[in-house]
Amino acid sequence: MILRNVRLEDFGLYVGVTDFDLIPRRRLGGPTPIILIGGKNGAGKTTLLEAVRLALYGRRALGARVGQADYEAYLRERINRNASTQAAAVALEFDYAEAGTVHRYRVRREWAVRGKSLVESLLLDKDGSAIASVPREEWHHFLQELIPPGVSQLFFFDGEKIGELADGEEDNEQLAEAVRGLLGIELVGRLRTDLGLYLARHQRHDDGALSARLESVIRDIGIAERNASVLADEVAELTSSRDSQARAAEQVRRRFVAEGGDAAVHRARIEAERGEVQRAISRGEHELRELANKLLPFAMAPKLISAFRMALHRASGTDGQQLSAEAIEDAVMAWRAGDGPERQAHWNEKHWADLRRFLALQVRPAPSALTSPAFREVGDGATALSRLAEVGTVVRPRAIALLDELDALARRSRELDVSLSRADNAASGVILDELRLADQRVGSTEATLKARQEELKLVRGQLVTLERERRRLLEEQAGSTAATQRAELAARAAQALADYERRLLDHKLMQLRAEFVRCFNRLVRKDDLIADVRIDVNSFATTLFDSDGREVPKAALSAGEKQVYAIAMLWALARTSGRPLPMIIDTPLARLDSEHRSNLVERYFPAASHQVILLSTDTEIDDRLIKSLEASVSHAYRLDYDPACGRTVASHGYFADADLKREARRALQQA
Repeated sequence: MILRNVRLEDFGLYVGVTDFDLIPRRRLGGPTPIILIGGKNGAGKTTLLEAVRLALYGRRALGARVGQADYEAYLRERINRNASTQAAAVALEFDYAEAGTVHRYRVRREWAVRGKSLVESLLLDKDGSAIASVPREEWHHFLQELIPPGVSQLFFFDGEKIGELADGEEDNEQLAEAVRGLLGIELVGRLRTDLGLYLARHQRHDDGALSARLESVIRDIGIAERNASVLADEVAELTSSRDSQARAAEQVRRRFVAEGGDAAVHRARIEAERGEVQRAISRGEHELRELANKLLPFAMAPKLISAFRMALHRASGTDGQQLSAEAIEDAVMAWRAGDGPERQAHWNEKHWADLRRFLALQVRPAPSALTSPAFREVGDGATALSRLAEVGTVVRPRAIALLDELDALARRSRELDVSLSRADNAASGVILDELRLADQRVGSTEATLKARQEELKLVRGQLVTLERERRRLLEEQAGSTAATQRAELAARAAQALADYERRLLDHKLMQLRAEFVRCFNRLVRKDDLIADVRIDVNSFATTLFDSDGREVPKAALSAGEKQVYAIAMLWALARTSGRPLPMIIDTPLARLDSEHRSNLVERYFPAASHQVILLSTDTEIDDRLIKSLEASVSHAYRLDYDPACGRTVASHGYFADADLKREARRALQQA
């Protein structure tokens, strides 16, 4: 299969008609399978991938459980806002080989808004003329059988799909079905079922019980599948309703809080806290008053207190010992008589008289401070000095701390008063009732959703049991010797198909295991990280093993290695299937480091398929990586979003090419 052209008409960010030529061109050096489409985030790369899926699958492109109303809403949103008419279209042209012959298909899906309704039409041409072998109303199913959606998701994928496959821990039922279809195994199972129905209708009377049982099981399977489909739709609707109701409840809750409702609910707690704050303020003020009645006033006059302390020191004699007048005079007379150090000068009687008079003036009686009433009130000077020392070391710091505490308590008291005033808002009671009603709706929907999920789980379990019973009856029927000659041939064919299915699956899984190990080790940094992989026959769950045979849990892989695991699995599936389908890969390198990016650019993209359409940002495939990739690039497009016009414009060339062209035009203009 080759994608030749994609056309977008007023679709998404694209105004008017935008064409992309996707045919890989050959060079003398060999094939160039890569078409590189670059654009920054929000420029319309994913829109191009959506257009391909939408053209092929219509509503199914959005998922298997999307309703018609949601699909029509999606189509309305995808019409460009600047379109001249309320209409849009996507078209896809591709070559597809059938029985060795290449046919050219053209698919065009267009829709238009007509008042409150939306009209959609599908055009399908094969080799230049409309397909006549299939009724027009069956064209949707024809395209899905031509390229099954489950298969295309392994070839048309984006970084989100890689992330889901890398991070998902549970088996993906849709992926398992797609893998079986990709490997060509689901057709064998369908043939076995048809043969079983044939045998059920043509067996002789003595095997009627077996035939009746088989037909009953097949009917039960059909009923269970329909019930599972209905329940899955209900679960999807209930999930959507639950999420919508939860958002509405959250909006009511925000209004409730904004109107003071939250404070109203917690009014008792707020009042209790305010009471505690008021009591704390009273305790602090009482302690501050106690300090003010004692030593705190002294802290207001530090200079006066300093002078008072010095006077107390002198009065209490703590600055040195004092000698009495008689002792000094006796010492001087002893010195005159020759006792003491030798005198150098000759003193006469006048000198000694002057000295005695000087000493009499210096040695004064007890200072007047000792006789002051203030000092008499102090009493013990040492105790007074100790109390005054507490003014700077204890009283002043405690007073400052009390003031800070009282300020904080006053602020908190004001905040609590505001909360209480908001709690008195009359509207909060009405909103509270609305909030309770919204929460009840969410709870009711949640309970219904859980019940439906349990029912769906039960029905799926019944399907597994019925399918197991169907296989057992088919095997029993295939081995029956009581069939007619025609039934015997059908029975042998059914047995052969059962053997073929088992051997084909074993053979394909063996190929897939080998391809995966080869692809993974080629892309990852550690060449010997994975030596083998075990793939479950029923669920296709994978278990990794190293070279020593030890299991390597998927959780033990790094984030980059998980991404490589997902890409290697997709690559291995494509190689094992043998189907020559093109690859469309959107933002594949966003979560990888530089070394893993280089490995993918050099080893994966050029060899992934005969046609690889890469949708990348300038930070994923940058100037360095484009040099490694350019030998395999056929041609490139660049997507630029113009916010002024609200549209995306596609031009030839990648980021560096477009930058060079702009510089050349700027140089010419300057010249």
